[in-house]
Amino acid sequence: MSQYKKKKQNTENYELLHGNYALILLLSATFLVPLIVRLYRYDPNLSQFNWFMQSNDEIDVFLYWKSRILTILGALMGVVLIFKFKDRKFRQAQKKNIWLYPLSAYAILTLLSTIFSKYRAFGFSGIHEQFESVWVILTYCVLTFFAYIFVQDAKDVTSLRRTFFALFAVLCALGISQLKGRDFWESEFGRQLMVPEKYADLRDTLKFNFSRSGIHQVYLSFYNPNYVGMFASLVLPFSVFCIFSVRKWWQKILWTAVSVILLVCTFGSGSKTFMISIAVGMVLALFFCHRAIWRRILFFIPMCVALFFAGKAYFKQINLDPVQYVKKSMTLRENNSLLEDIRFTGDDVTIEYNNTELHVMYAANELGAVLICHDKDGTMLEYKVRDDQYIELTDPTYSGLLFRFEQGNTYYPWLVSIRVRGCSVYFTQTGDGYQYINNVGKFADAVKAPAAVFENYNSFASGRGYLWSRSIPLLRRSLILGTGADTFSLVFPHNDLAGRINSGYYNSYISKPHNMYLQIGIQHGVPALLCLLAVCAIYLIQSVILYWRSKLTDEHSWLGVGIMLGIIGYLIAGLSNDSCVAVAPLFWILLGMGFAVNRINRERAKAEKIAALPAKESTQAENAVSAQNATSKGKQKRRKK
Repeated sequence: MSQYKKKKQNTENYELLHGNYALILLLSATFLVPLIVRLYRYDPNLSQFNWFMQSNDEIDVFLYWKSRILTILGALMGVVLIFKFKDRKFRQAQKKNIWLYPLSAYAILTLLSTIFSKYRAFGFSGIHEQFESVWVILTYCVLTFFAYIFVQDAKDVTSLRRTFFALFAVLCALGISQLKGRDFWESEFGRQLMVPEKYADLRDTLKFNFSRSGIHQVYLSFYNPNYVGMFASLVLPFSVFCIFSVRKWWQKILWTAVSVILLVCTFGSGSKTFMISIAVGMVLALFFCHRAIWRRILFFIPMCVALFFAGKAYFKQINLDPVQYVKKSMTLRENNSLLEDIRFTGDDVTIEYNNTELHVMYAANELGAVLICHDKDGTMLEYKVRDDQYIELTDPTYSGLLFRFEQGNTYYPWLVSIRVRGCSVYFTQTGDGYQYINNVGKFADAVKAPAAVFENYNSFASGRGYLWSRSIPLLRRSLILGTGADTFSLVFPHNDLAGRINSGYYNSYISKPHNMYLQIGIQHGVPALLCLLAVCAIYLIQSVILYWRSKLTDEHSWLGVGIMLGIIGYLIAGLSNDSCVAVAPLFWILLGMGFAVNRINRERAKAEKIAALPAKESTQAENAVSAQNATSKGKQKRRKK
């Protein structure tokens, strides 16, 4: 080889990203966005609603800047793709990608839902504790297409794999600090990174709810431990299969170490969904990899034994039985509450309790107030005043109900609290009769919200049964277009008084349904949800066809199966968790990368098939391909004329 050729080859080997500079944007979205933790102070603009507290000064640390940086990267990717679409051959080539049509429809329907939404301002800016605006949703779609287009060959796949490894390594370090009870974000350096200098006075006042919960729950940089489970459901199969997609022994050791630490950190998050998704993933892995496992049986058996005993020792140390832990939360238990409804009218407060009705009112003057109670037949009920000033009815039918007078203000001298299931519900007498004062101290109209499917199982899936039962009826208004991006909390029935008391959500701010499919269906519309499911279905069908008979003898096949199992894990985790800007970008990137790896594997399989043919048949196959290309070019010329 001449010196010139050697020099040229060396230059190509060391060229940044092999000249594929557009990939820098994708690598930035992969590595930087999940790690961004920075304080943002803002007015949520929700005080106008009677279910939100009177506040115009809130703080976000984990979501706002992630969404803004991601949107900027998405806009830059969009510009690159626009220039790419100027190439006619490129446009023609994309017509073959059927999955692009439902992906584009999903983006368009989401945009239309937000444009025509009653709450479009929140859809375009993002809402409190979510910040997943319509621009973020559109960026998700761009991420998938961008990853598919610019992950062109094995070198690009390697670049992305290394970027994921760097991300996992940083997150593992964060997870270890949180497991040990020495959360990095609580350290002086962590607070300095998190809080800008102009808000330096807030550094010592920040509260970390999960790391100080007493069990050192792992939340990494994802805002909530639930999202750690969703993250692991997506990336752990990918990480494990990367062990087999790399060739050098030290790379295998590094990927193994990262995978094990990620697994331990996820157990430390307490996510139940992860345990279900990883169990399904393991079964599917056995199905797709049984040939490869049999070839490496002497490696897999000791590895499985080691993992089993390591897991057993870990759960014993934290005193947790994972099977019972999941079983307990997933068992269907009917509601056992005696409270059915509370209504506030002009004449009294009607409480449906223990299959009967209780009517409550009070009379007040300068000397004090007297509670008056009678049943549905008008019979007056006796009560006694306890030492703690709570009023208790003597009839055992109403056991569990307590009342107490509280000092009011100039306008409403007396407040009455109803104590039931550990919650205090306040009401008072106004010019319009008896009115309910909700948990944020505002007058509200108590309602009994429509419920479906899980209405009798509030506690199912750690209390998600209540959220799902009240969210499913909201789909009726989203049969064509949804309510708009980031608007779930604006349409949820927050004043469902009895339901929230019975489910334990009375003092909680409900901002999400804890189900990605309900979230998308309500906000973006049922057709948009179907479009997203179509994209995922096309990818999974494509992957199953490619890999179910694969012998997994090369690195790209391993990677393809790992991404497929990660996508399945994320979709399972989405049944009990929401889309969140902290984790969702990685799903969309891996989805696009999965399509790209499938394309690379198909092209490689075709090349191998042609190469395996005898010389004469190989020439005929190549001539057939050339003739097919010539025919398509002829058709294009005729279209031009």
